Amino acid sequence: DYPPLTAYVSWVCGWAAHTVGSIHDGAFGDADMKDGVCQGDDSVCIDGMQTNNTTVRKSSRGLGVLKDLVALHSSRWGFEESGGKLYMRFTVLLFDMLVYMSAVWVLVVRLTKEDEGGGVEENTTNGPDSTISTNKKEDSIIPMSQRRRLWLLLTALSQPALILVDHGHFQYNTVSLGLALWSFHFMTMDTTTNPSKSDRSSSFVGPILGSILFSLALNFKQMELYHAPAVFAFLLGRCCRRNDETNKQSARSMETAGKFCALGITVILTFSILWLPFALYPRGGISSSSSSNTFHLEGIIQIIQRLFPFNRGIFEGKVANLWCALSVKPFSIRDRVPNELLPLAALGLTLALIVPPCWILFRVGKGDNVGSDGGSTNNGDKPPPLKSNQTQQLKYGSDIRLLLWGTTSTSLAFFLASFQVHEKGIIIALAP
Repeated sequence: DYPPLTAYVSWVCGWAAHTVGSIHDGAFGDADMKDGVCQGDDSVCIDGMQTNNTTVRKSSRGLGVLKDLVALHSSRWGFEESGGKLYMRFTVLLFDMLVYMSAVWVLVVRLTKEDEGGGVEENTTNGPDSTISTNKKEDSIIPMSQRRRLWLLLTALSQPALILVDHGHFQYNTVSLGLALWSFHFMTMDTTTNPSKSDRSSSFVGPILGSILFSLALNFKQMELYHAPAVFAFLLGRCCRRNDETNKQSARSMETAGKFCALGITVILTFSILWLPFALYPRGGISSSSSSNTFHLEGIIQIIQRLFPFNRGIFEGKVANLWCALSVKPFSIRDRVPNELLPLAALGLTLALIVPPCWILFRVGKGDNVGSDGGSTNNGDKPPPLKSNQTQQLKYGSDIRLLLWGTTSTSLAFFLASFQVHEKGIIIALAP
């Protein structure tokens, strides 16, 4: 029920288990059971493998049990060997460290960058020349910025919902979340920023890299569509971000079109590479005799139908969203509204909720100075003058901070109002 990249990652984990198990295997006595696969439909072999799957035989094989974890027949009967559980937990923690934890660390460093340099505040009540030092570094072993960084890191990594979902039944959601967070980092990273200037960079290398990473996140878990409207709005704004060296209107239009086409080509190529094997080999694998160079559209359609199961109803059970609340008396919306109209109602309400944050993110990507209240400061009214340290903070962290808030807003809108919501979708909103 997941996009292609999940299949590839699962295949790699299975290949590693089979390889390690094969190296340490050799305790089987029966030749036909050595590989954990019976020959043909041999019911005697299958029954024997099921009944003889004893703890003594498993423990005597050591890491060889990993071969049973992914073998055709021996993996079918509720494989609960402790070695298999340990291996699966190890794979989750490995992907956590490689993808999710690394992204969290990078974003935490960016978000706490403003705390570096001390905590000196100016007291203007007694005149502009009086300054009261509130630097607490002298009173603590750990500086304030590092303490804030540590708490942010521990909060993100110790999120209860993520621990229950990913470390409860090994769904590897942190891979898609980590890829999404890495994409946010690159989308908002100004690769040619000059700290001595107040203008924002128009470099487009970061958005290209970010679009690749976000496409990978989408192809790992379709729930990343919750973040997609915010990402699209921000990247569209980045396409429209003006280069100060370009003065002619026609040149600016060409630059915007070029950036938009570059993003489109990047996304199409990424999706094509990931989906092409399922179009060429819809059944039977690569070795199938029918797997010629022809294109099989039914292979793509089958995946899409499983990714978006509209026939399951307006919401999953026990999901505390708007449709769940409206399904009880006196509303009973599922009894009053035809089933074919419920997806349209969910679409309309979701669009109404995501338009405001998407509009703000479009202006942020375009380069407008959006204040904390969501208003633009480019409307002719001069904003209050900023101090030098505040200017650096706004320049360094505003885009990434607003993108994180925006993706949280759109994902919450999807969780509350969209069609066919799963309860684990809340981790998509919590991650940013």
